[in-house]
Amino acid sequence: MSPRRPKRPVGRFPYLDDPEYRAQFVEAGLADPRCTLDRGALERMATDAVNLKPLIASSGNKTTGVVVHGFKEAAVHPVVTEHGTLYQMRVQQPGIASAINQFNIRFAYDVAQNAAVTTPRVTPAASPDGGQLALLEVEFASEEALLDHLTFIEGRLSAAEKARKYDLKADLAVSGQTEPATYHIVRYRFGDQVWYVTVSTAGTNRTLHRHSLLGLQPAVGLLGLPQKVLGGAEGQRWRNPADWRDRYTAQLNRYDGVDPQDIEIPADDPEKAKEARAWAELAASALPVATTGAVFVIGYVPATGNRPDFDAALASTNLRTHLRGPLDFSGPNQAMASGRTLVDHAFADDAITELEHAVLTGTRPAADLHDDPREAVLNLVRLADRVVFPSDIPSLRRTTKVLVEPSPARLQTKHAQTRGEIRSALLTAAVGGVDLPAAAMDTPHHGTVRNGIATTGLSAAELIAAATAVEPSESRDAARTELAHIAVPGLVNGKVLLGSYGSTGDRRTVPTKLAAARVTDEGIRLFVEAIDAFAEVMQLRAGREITPQAGTAPGRLRKVVSRDTDDAAKPADSAWFTKHWPVETTNSDSSGGASTASRLSDSEQWTDKVKDTLGRVTAAKKSMTALSMHFKEMHSLVGPGRDLTADERQSWEDELDTVKSQLDDAREYLRKLRYRPADTTATSGDITDFAFAAEESE
Repeated sequence: MSPRRPKRPVGRFPYLDDPEYRAQFVEAGLADPRCTLDRGALERMATDAVNLKPLIASSGNKTTGVVVHGFKEAAVHPVVTEHGTLYQMRVQQPGIASAINQFNIRFAYDVAQNAAVTTPRVTPAASPDGGQLALLEVEFASEEALLDHLTFIEGRLSAAEKARKYDLKADLAVSGQTEPATYHIVRYRFGDQVWYVTVSTAGTNRTLHRHSLLGLQPAVGLLGLPQKVLGGAEGQRWRNPADWRDRYTAQLNRYDGVDPQDIEIPADDPEKAKEARAWAELAASALPVATTGAVFVIGYVPATGNRPDFDAALASTNLRTHLRGPLDFSGPNQAMASGRTLVDHAFADDAITELEHAVLTGTRPAADLHDDPREAVLNLVRLADRVVFPSDIPSLRRTTKVLVEPSPARLQTKHAQTRGEIRSALLTAAVGGVDLPAAAMDTPHHGTVRNGIATTGLSAAELIAAATAVEPSESRDAARTELAHIAVPGLVNGKVLLGSYGSTGDRRTVPTKLAAARVTDEGIRLFVEAIDAFAEVMQLRAGREITPQAGTAPGRLRKVVSRDTDDAAKPADSAWFTKHWPVETTNSDSSGGASTASRLSDSEQWTDKVKDTLGRVTAAKKSMTALSMHFKEMHSLVGPGRDLTADERQSWEDELDTVKSQLDDAREYLRKLRYRPADTTATSGDITDFAFAAEESE
């Protein structure tokens, strides 16, 4: 028990660290060269972690004076991405802390394409001296716009949950969410209000379900807690977590270990006892997530020569979390081991040359396959296909035998997927460790695997010329099909054409996306740019100077012009995902008030309506029992032997008709409450997917 607050109940739910340690945490961040957060961000982060003292490097004591030098060396770990180095800190976090992320790449495309939800302005934040801060700044036109956006994201998550074949919330509750989520800082802004929030880089679902176990809605993480939850003013929020988290935690600790059924419900004050039972139930359900592991992004150093791209660095780490790539080239890696065996047998049968064998096993750079970079890409993909998805009879027999597969006529989807992983591993080894996630590669249908992958045999220049021909023809269709296939490694490496991933990812398959793109001129231009981008990667890995194609410039994959913009040459930075992330250098800093007027989000309003569901059912049962007894008594008054005038009987029947109508409504709602089929089709991310947006249960 803290000596500063002796009345605070002791329990297993952690309180905020004492103010002195939170202040030292902030000073440590400002003093540490690896940390590029400002004071406001560090102050917020200090309320989202516990046990801060072991993270701080300091000297002296309270008598001589404590001098803070920064964070301890072992507390901060670098994560290198193609966009620069992120610095992350592993911490212990109260389950009550942090927020879901509305802006990671799993949501951004759907938000940008949705006409009903306005995409906010999201920019990397700069320090007063122009340096890169490890945070994003998000500006909404109003709080209503933020709540509309939040409702959309909740609907997106809800739709994804319906599509699962298992109960993620139950799994997370049982496991205690042992896998740490990763969080970064977002500075929210609308009007004169500015405040900081730690949001999930990876772990939105974990955060959402952890909060639900604690009785909190998603809006709490972004906007703060409505004061009325703890008996405060209506329509006001505590924006600063330091103003409410200890109060909420005290309630959980007060009822920690208390059996809800042991709380008696006195007749004179039933509501108070019901509230106590509710807190006891929350404390019991939330105990597995009272404290969880978490990772905070505290610093960012841009890659040399690139403009600051903090959002892209975050996106790349999130991709690696959700996409499994064959990055382990050791013997135990089954895909790589099978691939090397295939390559060795193909070389022994003279099906590939010594150079091709060396490229596929990673001992020679793939750029050695041809002096022309585009031709090298073409040769590499065709080489991998020739080994893994052959079309000639001897190679088909060899591949089937090495992989211990059934006859070609009995090949199934699982065999095609295994081969796809092997090809991805070989391409990864050939290029020198580039992340080519197996889940995002263009794996052929198992029917195609039986006959191998067809090729036009054209050179790169001829293939592009045929694919860009003006007149439609069978040869143009064949060229476009192969061009799309050849472009996939570049598209994946450019983070452009991703397969289904995470919990809310684009659920269209890669072949479906390729088929949609290859019928448009924009798609063909994108394929060519992807091949060029991948060729640059191959040249760099080979230690060669990049020679850009005519009319292009070296760098990351560029965005193809669309109908709503004329900026065809703009680099495909984060705008690829949202189209609304311009670079800004302006920066201002202030803080929101401790108590801020705010309306409830849709989910908070719904929770208010149904939190006393059991009490409402009990009241309904009592009312129906009383109504039934009442009509039994009335029957003797209006039944046989009663002489009623015509006017009296008509008036009585009118009253009964009114009651009958009300009973019919009750019967219909009872039917709806009893039966609600599972909907697994709502995965489009439309705002109507949000189950709490409607008042009626359908």
